[in-house]
Amino acid sequence: MILKRFAIAMTACLISVCAAAQGVISVDTKSNVLPDGNVELILTVNLAPQWYMYSTEPVKGGPMATALTSQESPDYSPVGGLENVEEPHVKYDQGFRMEVDYFEGTARFRQIIKPLTEETFAFRGWLEFQTCNGLECTLNEEEISVTVNPSAASVEESIAPPAADTDRADGGRSFWGFLLIAFLAGLAGVITPCVFPMIPMTVGFLIGGGSTRRAGILKGVIFGLSIMVIYTLLGLIVALFQSTAATDAIGTHWIPNLIFALLFIVFAVSFLGAFEITLPSGLANKADREADKGGYIAAFFVALAMVIVSFSCTGPFVGSILAAAVLDGVALRPIIGMAVFGLGFSLPFVVLSLFPGVMKKLPKSGGWLNMVKVVFAYIMLAFAMKFLYNIDAYFGWGIITRLGFIASWAVLALLLGLYFLGVFRTSHDTPSEGIGWGRHIAAIVCITFAFYLIPGLFGAPLQSISGLIPPMDGSTLTISSGDNAPNTGDNTASGYSTLKSYTDLEEALAESRATGKPVFIAFKSHTCSVCKQMEATVLSSAAVMERLSGDFVIANLYVDDKTEDAEFRTLGRRYRDLELRQFGSASQPLYAVVDSDGNTLSGPVGSCSEDEFLKFLAF
Repeated sequence: MILKRFAIAMTACLISVCAAAQGVISVDTKSNVLPDGNVELILTVNLAPQWYMYSTEPVKGGPMATALTSQESPDYSPVGGLENVEEPHVKYDQGFRMEVDYFEGTARFRQIIKPLTEETFAFRGWLEFQTCNGLECTLNEEEISVTVNPSAASVEESIAPPAADTDRADGGRSFWGFLLIAFLAGLAGVITPCVFPMIPMTVGFLIGGGSTRRAGILKGVIFGLSIMVIYTLLGLIVALFQSTAATDAIGTHWIPNLIFALLFIVFAVSFLGAFEITLPSGLANKADREADKGGYIAAFFVALAMVIVSFSCTGPFVGSILAAAVLDGVALRPIIGMAVFGLGFSLPFVVLSLFPGVMKKLPKSGGWLNMVKVVFAYIMLAFAMKFLYNIDAYFGWGIITRLGFIASWAVLALLLGLYFLGVFRTSHDTPSEGIGWGRHIAAIVCITFAFYLIPGLFGAPLQSISGLIPPMDGSTLTISSGDNAPNTGDNTASGYSTLKSYTDLEEALAESRATGKPVFIAFKSHTCSVCKQMEATVLSSAAVMERLSGDFVIANLYVDDKTEDAEFRTLGRRYRDLELRQFGSASQPLYAVVDSDGNTLSGPVGSCSEDEFLKFLAF
């Protein structure tokens, strides 16, 4: 037992030394007592040249976020999570296909703890982070221990974390892009069948009733501001129910994804003419009665009535903006998104109240409004598939595969294109004698997109929309000239991830004993950018794929696997220990070939060229 503990302790020391040699020079910690009695811990990580680490902000599908896990103690409790002290750098990462936040040189982090005693105590925890240098990555776990004296003199000012970056959002999506989408969604809401026919009546109220031009302009401005306030209040309600802990997981949890999927499907079916969605008529009637009283206050109630009456058409837009805001996990996004949506929705009414003559140039209401609803219905069905896929991935059912997802989108795009060409109509469409140039262009765009998706059914990566569709999962179709057709590499476009592999080393060794094939081991992590680049280039090449699929048993060992392990706490720790003991490295990716007893036959090698990798396999 003593020898076992000694071995584990020595392994931990070796991992720490190896990590220090591969990017981390030192980790320093100090504490400050704040004026409110809480204690501020400042953690400073000094990195070697060419190495970098990631920020504390988690990003779905991105790198490992830096985190601090504190040891449970009756002497203190954490307040919030670990925060960046300085603003991180931003770069586009080819492996993750998104912008990432990172630090180089020196990285500083801040954690607030609340003392539960007046006596001096020791804070203990583990700083978990990932370091990379473009060729390899290393998972690091640094033990933190600092003595805290709660009765010490407090510092005048704490080191405040950087202000939120409003120029970009998690996952590389621009914050300004989000606002533009919200604004355009507001404008789109105006051309729906529930709203567009109401424009003359609403503008007539704003400028009519014997009002002077100045009074009409003022009522128009009040109307626009009221619309913005109403939608902003809706965003505020959503933001109040959005906790920091919840936003980290809400993008992947099945409950919000189910809610959004049902919302989109119900509205899509409604837009296709199955039924009408309306809010209680009492709300609209009450708002109408208040609006009939006239005056500036009436402009607010006209705005309220407009919001209520138009809900059956604007609901999907509102739901989409709120879904995007909540899934991105930024607390102010629902508020700002709804304010900008309200601005876009009200702006045409305000402009027309300033220039009422423009109304004469507006197109008349007609069948084109129902076409708008049908288009929105198909778009909502497409995005409902995205939420349904998230639910499927959460439970690991494997029902919605990449093949099925792409096929559904291709069918929806093709049907929408045929709808524009007049091949079929919905029950609410009015017959038309011809097809205008606008519908021809829309049909070309939709059908072209459908044909763009078709290669994805056979393994094409579809990189331009890779962030919207499921990753490679091996469900793609393959084309061959017969049952015994040789593997020519034509079906390798789906990549290394489609090959049969094991994530448990013992299972891979058992398969090796049964088949007589050696085991190809890939030490990797879910958040390793270099690993993803190697798999997308070298490991997915035709020559390498042919060797791996035919001559080896493949074992993908994730060093960040959180599965519980009796000896090493997690399975990932066990594989990190194996990687260090047997191959003398703690970096990823790392590749080796072993026999059925686990003895090394070739390697290890890290990130390399295709030629070097093939030489490594040809031991």
